[in-house]
Amino acid sequence: MSNVDKLLATARAEVGYLEKASNSNLDSKTGNAGSGNYTKYARDLDKVSGFYNGRKNGHAWCDVFVDWCFWETFGTVDAKKLLCQPSKSLGAGCKYSMQYYQKKGQFYTSPKAGDQIFFAESDGDGIAHTGLVSKVDSTYVYTIEGNTSKASGVISNGGGVAEKKYKRSYERIAGYGRPDYGSVKSTGGSTTSNVTVNNSSSYQCIYKVIKGDNLWNLSKRFLGRGNRYKEIMTLNNKKTSGIKIGEKLKIPNK
Repeated sequence: MSNVDKLLATARAEVGYLEKASNSNLDSKTGNAGSGNYTKYARDLDKVSGFYNGRKNGHAWCDVFVDWCFWETFGTVDAKKLLCQPSKSLGAGCKYSMQYYQKKGQFYTSPKAGDQIFFAESDGDGIAHTGLVSKVDSTYVYTIEGNTSKASGVISNGGGVAEKKYKRSYERIAGYGRPDYGSVKSTGGSTTSNVTVNNSSSYQCIYKVIKGDNLWNLSKRFLGRGNRYKEIMTLNNKKTSGIKIGEKLKIPNK
């Protein structure tokens, strides 16, 4: 599984997450939904000393979501390296994130899966939004974005994580930051390194159990609600809810 695939597995597992009305219930995908710009993504990065130049929870979070996906997958040091960001960076802002890539000579006009895509303001003056490129074909660039919606076109501050697509000729695409995935050898982050992407439609991924996991929490993470854990049991022909470290579980589709 390539580093790009691992990153996209992290991002795809978050699709359906909604920002929160207040700084509570942040780990629920849909609970406490509102327009307060509170998310688990900013909360987690706020706890990492020097990741940003200040606390970001309660602020617009499309770029924070992208950064969190790198942090969750690769760990702090490699995430900063891949994102071309220094310590105490301004990287929670789209304009600054784009500039970090540009300064490293890693900004392009043609997309690849794993790129960070940047969108211009509607008047062309500034950068409005960002996300991750999940797939590219001859006509479209496909994305996973935070703080957006499923509506067509660029939706900044849309409040959720969603998969979208745009024509490659779309006038608001400002360009693509390209992390040097070959510069990192392993995933030093969290449990996402235990996720294997599934290319069929029968289930979304395979998860390798680590210490501290239980079916309720896995169901909450991947399916949005803990009480759907029996769907994991059924898919894996389990008669009890007990799981063991190293056990591989198929995770149902959402």
